[in-house]
This record gives sequence, structure tokens and C-alpha cells, in this order.
Amino acid sequence: MRWQLTSVNLIAAMALAVPFPVTAQAPATPSPSPELHRQFLLMALDNYQRARCEGNQPCAPASAAERATPPITDDQARAIVAAATISTMAEHCQLDWGRRNFVPLMQHYRERLKMNERQMALVGLLHGITMGAVGETVRRIPCTPEIKASTEKRLLAP
Repeated sequence: MRWQLTSVNLIAAMALAVPFPVTAQAPATPSPSPELHRQFLLMALDNYQRARCEGNQPCAPASAAERATPPITDDQARAIVAAATISTMAEHCQLDWGRRNFVPLMQHYRERLKMNERQMALVGLLHGITMGAVGETVRRIPCTPEIKASTEKRLLAP
């Protein structure tokens, strides 16, 4: 599926401009496309079986109930998409996005929010899908010193 270039640009710019807390209830911030995080979440649910669940086994496909009421909240999905956008910018600027952003994100959801393996698989999948989609656009712009500094400030860990 091809995403509108302008939507991805706007979400990337918004994520860089607005600090995002990784909390169960992210603050309401204006979004250029209020449904973009939802679109990525639906993509993740469509690909649930590609993620790994308990015992490192493939997860079962999303059930009808999970599609109707996903195992993560809308606010959590929005925060994960924002974090993944920062990870994408960090990767583009050759910063350690894994150790400084992805690992702290996953630790937060596992340790503080006590998510189960299936939920954690969805968090990781949503992060990866977002990075892939946003990365298409990010790779087209140079990583300037200003972008690198701005991105570095938004990473979750030093």
C-alpha cells in the first residue's frame, strides 16, 4: 500500500516538532491526519502472524474481536507511531535508534504497562511498519546537522 507523501511528511515533521511522552495516555495533540496511526495499526493487525509471540512462535492472526477492539489503545498506537517516526529519523541520521528509542519504548510497555506477549508483538510490529512507511519519505531528504540535533533531543535514552 502506498501512503500519501504529504501525510507521511506531516507526521514526520509533527513528531520532530512536538515532544512525545511514551505513556498510556498520550496528550491530545493536533494531527494532520487523525487516522494515520489507525491505518498503521490496521496494517499491523493484518500482519499479526508475522510477529513473534510466546515461545518465539508466530502470533495467531488477529481475531474479529481484536480488529473491532485492538489490544492496544488508540492513544498507545498514536504514541508508538510518533516514537517510530523518531526512530526513523534517528536511523536516517545514523543515531542508535534501537538502543536509544526502540528498547526504552518496549521496556516501557512491558514493565510499566505490563503488556502481555501478544500486545508486545503488536507494539513491535506497529513500530516497524511505521518505520518502513515513514522511511520511504525520510530517505529523500538529507540529514542536516539541525535535523540530527532535533532528533537526538527526542530520543528516549541518552
